Amino acid sequence: MAQPFPYTYYACDCYDSNGTSSTKRASQLLREAEEDERTFDPRSPRANYSLYPLEHLLYCEDCQQVRCPRCIIEETLNWYCPSCLFEVPSSVVKSDGNRCTRSCFSCPLCTSPMQTFSLDTTGESAPPFILECQYCRWSTLEIGIEFEKGQGIAAQLARLGNGGKHIPTNKERDKERERRKEIEGRKARDVLSPSTESTNTDADRDDEPPSHDDLFSNLTAFYKSQVDAQTPSNPFSSHDINFSSPSAYSRIMNLYSTTGSKKNKRSKPSAMREAASSLEGLTLHDPANEAAAIERIKKEGWGVTLSPAQKHAQINPNVRFVDQLRPLATLLCTKRSKRCRSCRQILTKPESKMTSTRYKIKLLALNHIPRLSIRALNATPPIPVASRPADSFDYNALKPGMPSHFLLHLSNPLFDPIKVTLATPSTTPGRVQSRVTILCPQFDVGANTDIWDDALSSSLSPMRRGSQLPDQAPQIEAGKIWDRGRNWTSVAVEIVPGFTDAVGSDGQNELEEDEDVLEIPIFVRIEYETDAGADERGLGDSRGSKGEQEKREEAFWTVVGVGRIKG
Repeated sequence: MAQPFPYTYYACDCYDSNGTSSTKRASQLLREAEEDERTFDPRSPRANYSLYPLEHLLYCEDCQQVRCPRCIIEETLNWYCPSCLFEVPSSVVKSDGNRCTRSCFSCPLCTSPMQTFSLDTTGESAPPFILECQYCRWSTLEIGIEFEKGQGIAAQLARLGNGGKHIPTNKERDKERERRKEIEGRKARDVLSPSTESTNTDADRDDEPPSHDDLFSNLTAFYKSQVDAQTPSNPFSSHDINFSSPSAYSRIMNLYSTTGSKKNKRSKPSAMREAASSLEGLTLHDPANEAAAIERIKKEGWGVTLSPAQKHAQINPNVRFVDQLRPLATLLCTKRSKRCRSCRQILTKPESKMTSTRYKIKLLALNHIPRLSIRALNATPPIPVASRPADSFDYNALKPGMPSHFLLHLSNPLFDPIKVTLATPSTTPGRVQSRVTILCPQFDVGANTDIWDDALSSSLSPMRRGSQLPDQAPQIEAGKIWDRGRNWTSVAVEIVPGFTDAVGSDGQNELEEDEDVLEIPIFVRIEYETDAGADERGLGDSRGSKGEQEKREEAFWTVVGVGRIKG
């Protein structure tokens, strides 16, 4: 496994709560009740979607349960550019896309930020201006684009094509589309009666193939005309009903009429046809372009072509060569809040300022759920690998059949003392079964108070490990904890790794991937008393019940990875 030993994963119960109890049959409820009584199996395929490290989980105070990334809802608070830190309204994002509309661009070759420079040699910031990458030194001069102003680069680049060509606007494209339609209609009429009166300029302009933007504009206009022909109302407006149309007036009158409204059946709309020409947005295959691209690669080599990542980053999917690249506008980033999917409570909410990395609300599970960790009893606490002694415990070579003792460490992040109850099956699930025994399954853990309180209490009454006597080594004893601190407690666990050779007795001689990994499912149940909130008691009796205590109880499954059994 990629995760080093030992490790601890926490299980979220959202993977088996797909439906409500009202929509389930009695057989499904009975089957789920039987599943609840069974031990959590970390090798189950469903467990892959429920086990997370503690740092990846949130906590809902209303539901009093952990929340994984699958059982939360994200809401976008605002959009901003990571380069200029300018906040972009959501209306601009819907109309112009999720890219910066100012002067923030990335290099199409190496994706590094590009800067604006002036080509004036006198030292003054005078036109023309270019965009240049400070990493690979690629600039817009290589594609023949220069800018007249140093600001508003995005608006200028939208009007300039490679080589300095002019890119038509939407109005110009609409006029060109209508002109081409008139020419095609004139040609269709003159097929039977050919005439010599024809303009050479129209023929020359028609020979130019449409660009990718022209085809997209034609396709958008074609589908818009198809939708308008099917529905009299405007589908692109905020309201679906256009009250000025006669069909909308007749529908409103039919709502209040008592006769004939049920007898008249609404006719089914006819099927929409697809685009049939380039004027309607149909992309036609041109063998001449393919042959020209092949000949160019033969002459200039593969160095003039684009890599898959460079081609995928371009807006136009038909680009193939380096001279067809264009600077990429910087993608916008978002600040999002997260809510609980069940009760809609806000779990995380960052500040709205672009330069701030703080959170207004941040309910992390590590601040509400005890942290579990395990290590070998004869091993030193976790230290860097470079300074680890040679006789440290090897978690990747557990001896099968040899009892080993481990310390299960549990720390309390709450400000109230808790009572912990641990439960684990006697044998681990799976084909390689290991025996596990928690010597002290019930114990208390102190509150997360000030560290100086722990220093004063430890100086008065020092804690002894296990059943340690004077001038004797500590001994493991059932029913007693091993060590205790301010807000943590350690208990001993006896583990007898199973035999991997016994797996072949069921007819399968080979072990599957990570089947020799020793994972222990542990059910954790905590009980504690805390001050009842004033919002739960109400404002009327909050004055007389200042010291009111309420009892809370939480339970969850964890999976502790001890190590790998030596084969």
